[in-house]
Amino acid sequence: MRSYWTGTPVLTLPIKAKAERMLGVDARSLVLDTSYITDRFDINLSRWRSLPVVGRLLPYAVFVWLCMRAERIHSFCDRGVLPQIRHLQYNPLELFAYRVFRIEHFLWTYGADVRSRHATLMLGDPNCCTDCRQVGAACVCDEATRVRYAHNLVRNATAVFSMGDMIEYVPGSNAETYFWPIDLDADAGAKYRPSFPDGDDSRPLRVVHAPNHRDFKGTKFLEQAVRRLVDSGVPIELVMVHKVPNEEALRIYRTADVIFDQCMIGFHGYFALEAMALGKPVMCFIRKESYLLAPDECPIVRIDTLSIGATLSRFVRERSRLRDLGVRGRRYVERHYSVEAFSRRLEVGLCLSRRLNS
Repeated sequence: MRSYWTGTPVLTLPIKAKAERMLGVDARSLVLDTSYITDRFDINLSRWRSLPVVGRLLPYAVFVWLCMRAERIHSFCDRGVLPQIRHLQYNPLELFAYRVFRIEHFLWTYGADVRSRHATLMLGDPNCCTDCRQVGAACVCDEATRVRYAHNLVRNATAVFSMGDMIEYVPGSNAETYFWPIDLDADAGAKYRPSFPDGDDSRPLRVVHAPNHRDFKGTKFLEQAVRRLVDSGVPIELVMVHKVPNEEALRIYRTADVIFDQCMIGFHGYFALEAMALGKPVMCFIRKESYLLAPDECPIVRIDTLSIGATLSRFVRERSRLRDLGVRGRRYVERHYSVEAFSRRLEVGLCLSRRLNS
């Protein structure tokens, strides 16, 4: 079985390919473009994309090559290797071809590729549309488009996988696979070696936040809470991580006492899992316990827009509590989000999907 994880160059693609290789599959990540976050993929063709003529023809050449070689394709819901015809939507030719050539085609959500404004507002306040200034650009947004497109994906793909708040937008998707694995063995274990808070109360509490989308993450509420605490004499400092490579981001995360994920979306991000892998306590707004994998074991500190200040103030007073939260977070990732744990879920998810399509 030859399998390719391709499309949007998300950090987790090569990790998922590694998990699938554990199942005896010849799996590789393949990307045509990269971002500042990472360029570490099994097959990285981004250099060729910069060449004037070759770059324009490359997606079509790779598409033909995949149709001839691949037995299984994985990608996110917004695109594969062919250029998009509509914003955040798969090229219909690519969807059609994989079905015609009987290539197993598995689609995975990441949020913006399936999120619409009406469905999001129906979840209640706060949500990632509450303060959004990118309507029509940041996500699918239009409700009719989202409904039509989600139905088309479920009908044409072998299966669509979602998790957390993403399950609200793709009825009929598989919501049990939880597909954000952390490679705890990367760089001989050094990449995610734990760095638990030391409980030192002689310095300000260091809070780290990575606002790739400020409006979605509720960054302003964190900034306001920290400003009020500082003005009242509480020893606390806020560090922002923005547009830096993953290795540099992880270096900064290691310096944190507490990690703030988000207070709007209602589900944690990959950022939170990386932080817990490093042994850091995580603050996050969780809309529904059912969004979580093993919710009874998840040590994420639940907050909302109104409780940020009180939670941070408590952490300043109770520094000794932070290490225990960090240890529990690391254990949670080891048990549920390691590559091995994801590989087991992946095997079940793929088998179930094939059975339902047979």
